[in-house]
Parts: sequence; C-alpha cells; structure tokens
Amino acid sequence: MEFGLFAMPEHYPWENWTLAYDRDLATIVRAEQLGFEEFWIGEHHSGGYEPIPAPDLFIAKAAGLTHRIRLGTGTVNLPYHDPFVVAERLAFLDHLLHGRLLYGLGGGGLPSDRELLGMPADESRPRTQEAIDIIERLLTTREPFSVDGRFWQFRERRLQVTPYQAEPPIAVAGLTGTHNFTLCGERGFIPLSVYFTPALIEANPGVPDLAAHGAALADGARAAGRDPAAARARWRITRECYVADSRGQALDDIRAGVRASYEYLLALGLGALMKRDQAMRDADLSFEWMVENVPWIVGTADQCIDQIGSLDEAVGGFGVLLINNRDWTTSDLWHRSLERFARQVIPAFRTRDQQELRRELAAQALARAQG
Repeated sequence: MEFGLFAMPEHYPWENWTLAYDRDLATIVRAEQLGFEEFWIGEHHSGGYEPIPAPDLFIAKAAGLTHRIRLGTGTVNLPYHDPFVVAERLAFLDHLLHGRLLYGLGGGGLPSDRELLGMPADESRPRTQEAIDIIERLLTTREPFSVDGRFWQFRERRLQVTPYQAEPPIAVAGLTGTHNFTLCGERGFIPLSVYFTPALIEANPGVPDLAAHGAALADGARAAGRDPAAARARWRITRECYVADSRGQALDDIRAGVRASYEYLLALGLGALMKRDQAMRDADLSFEWMVENVPWIVGTADQCIDQIGSLDEAVGGFGVLLINNRDWTTSDLWHRSLERFARQVIPAFRTRDQQELRRELAAQALARAQG
C-alpha cells in the first residue's frame, strides 16, 4: 500500500486565504519530506470553503518547491471546461513537473458550482463522459482527428505539446454512482473514491459504498480483459485521518474543526451520501457516528494500523490511502499527526521483507550497544 494526501482544499471563509495557500504549499513540502508518494489538489468555484479554482496553477507553484512527490489535479471538473484546453494544459504541466503529474478528471460534485456556472444537473454526467473520451484520445494520439459530439466539436486537431509521460496516468473520480469505477477498470485509469463514502452501507438504496466501487472496478477490468488485482492496486481511497498519543486526544484535537467542516457539507445536501441507512436523519451523522461508521482513521498509531487493515478487508483491497488534508487544527498539530503517520503507521504496510530487515538491523544494533 502507498500513501498520499488529498486537499479539497478546505479553508474556512473567515480566514486569510493567502496564508491558507501558503500553508497548503508548506504541507506539500512537508509531505514530501515525510515520504508520502502523492498529493492531490481539488477545483471549486463557490461555497466559500474550497478556494482553489485552478489546481493546475497551484500545482505549477508546488512543483517548484518539491522534487519527488507526485502531484495530481483532484480533479479538473470537466463539465466546465473545453476538453482540448484541459488536455493541452495538463500535457504542458506534465513537462514542468518532469513526469510527476497525475491527470485527475471528474464531473464536479459541488451543487453550488453547477448553479453558479449554469450547468443543468442532467448534463453533468454526459459532458464528463464525452470530455474524458476526447482528452484520452488527445493525450495518446499523435495524428489530427475531428470531433462531432453532443457538447464539443472541432476539426483536425492534435496537441502541439504532447505529454511528458509516455502513458499519462489518467484518474477519474466517482461520487454518486459506480459508472466511473467501471470505466476505470475497463480503461486502466486510476479510480478516486471520496472521503465521506462509507465502506459498507446497510440499507440506503441507490447510494454506492466503497465495496460497490471496488466491485464495479474489478468487473470493468475483467470485462476488458484486464487484471482486477492491478485495477484495485491503482484505486485511491480518501479518508479522514488523525494520529495522536491516544484516541481521546485525537478526538479532542479535531472535534471543533469537524463541526465547521461537516456543517458545510450537510448544508450542501451531501449527507445523503454518508448514511448507511435510508432512515437516518442528518442529525444522526454525529462526530462520533462518523468516526466509527464511515469509518475514519483516528487514534493512536496502532489503532490507525488496525483501522486501515479493516478498511482494506471490508472493501476487498485497494492500493493507495489518501489522507484528507484538513484545517481542523493548527498547522503544528496537523503536521505532527502526519509525522506520526509517516513514522509509525506507514512502515506497517511495507513489505514483510523490509520489516524483517529493519527488525534484524535493530536487533544487531541493540546487541552491539549491549556488548
């Protein structure tokens, strides 16, 4: 298993956003120092809590401050953009990152963004699917081609600047259904699951859980003659994570911040996607309930290790855990949690041979010290 971070990004509307952007950049630098493999940046245009409208511009600055960590658009929201321009900008950005770019694409799940930009709700999905097809072809085809689609048309175009990476890693996010996970399995894309999707849903028809995401992903891979295990290894699942000296301390550290964050999400109507039972009310989505039932990854390092293992088992296996980058505490406490995660949680998910080698070296060092 690999590990990274996902940033919506969340910043409260009453705070200094210039400082918030600088803090996000500092977190990306710190994540690279701690050995995290990747960092994703979202796109939003309204709502007041997610103030990065152009993740590619933000990534361009982050690229100059880092050297190794992969950076992903999480996501470019396709209904609002010309797919030719999206493909061209991402291919160019890939060069600026020397191949560290993850090409994240999505439909834009924020209802207020759709309203702001005049996007009919029933057009979002077909626009996204048409744009994905066009972008994939632009990124992988060197000959000019024409498009006569429902939403976009052009004649004899190709990218002047082709991607730096021979096989651009395209990622697609899913929110309200499993169709994008089937697509990822069929085409070998990276699937992205949102942080509030429950691992298992008991009785909420029409709302897919993570297990359903994984099943659709594997089914899509099999139908296309691809390896389902390899498809699952590409799967990114985002979770709320926080590590402290005790579970009680972890909960106390983040409680106030959680309230502000989830009041915003519930006001957007997203509570329906978090519930494990159709009969639940939004008021039932308490802090304690979400920690236990989504579930979140919160507590001591050992508890977080167990929780990640349980999540992996519940969903049938996945490849990358993304920590949802939050504004729930001061930066020093948040970075301390990330350091604990990197030092004490991640090593438990490296190969057994590496763990055995570390134990052997530690035993040798102890023997020398005692001898």
